[in-house]
Amino acid sequence: MEECNWMDLWRKLVMRGFRPKGEGMVEKYKAHARKKKERPDALLNFILEEMDAGDTVLEIGPGTGRWTIPLAGTGRKVTAIEPTAAMADMLRENLGRAGIQNAEIQLQSWEDASPGMHDLVICAHGMYGSPDLAAFVRKMEQCARKRCYLAIRLPPADGILGELSLKISGCRHDSPDAIIAYNALYTLGIYANVLIEEGMTNWVNVSLEDAVRRARKHLNLGISEAYDDLISSTLNRRLKFSGGVYTWPDGMRSALLWWRPASNEKTIMSS
Repeated sequence: MEECNWMDLWRKLVMRGFRPKGEGMVEKYKAHARKKKERPDALLNFILEEMDAGDTVLEIGPGTGRWTIPLAGTGRKVTAIEPTAAMADMLRENLGRAGIQNAEIQLQSWEDASPGMHDLVICAHGMYGSPDLAAFVRKMEQCARKRCYLAIRLPPADGILGELSLKISGCRHDSPDAIIAYNALYTLGIYANVLIEEGMTNWVNVSLEDAVRRARKHLNLGISEAYDDLISSTLNRRLKFSGGVYTWPDGMRSALLWWRPASNEKTIMSS
């Protein structure tokens, strides 16, 4: 059996699904952030409980500030690296509304940023557009005194998208996810700790046609109808129809991968 190259798989899936962030994407992100606020965030709460009041935080891809605001409220300072101007404007507005004065926004990509050392380096779902995961992670380590954190989606093991992706692309992973990231980190000699959300919100669609469109989008098929028969038959078999809507067994948990950078590990072992 051929051994999986997890870094190559990550790169392949990033490039297959790459889309530049436009204004529409920003609005969608904003709506998603509002939904996430409605339920507790165990991964964020874990980080906040581990933080010291004097910690400085470097946050990569802060989006609307869903994590930035509580991180700034707990630590001494947050430096937020955000490459999209519209998103940075929204973040600035949300920080001002929350009365946060100890957060700095740097409008640039993580690849181009030179933020200096911070106690904690955190990226919550901001790595999906970066094909070189090894470079992304090594730069996190270079900037972290204490710990690095990656919050990343974790699809269900028996999900519909996994089944379809395997049949269409020959790979169960339809996009970059926590399984690929964990194994990729392992190949770098990083033994990450893992914390997984308990709750999962299942997707629903009002019609089978809407569900087919959703599957096409997640499988990066665009508007192509080449696999619609396969998708429709799979959805007919696996979706549950109740209360006038189709409910997926899929849904998305998030996993938190966290570790101490190598230099920090050496310090602990020698002390």
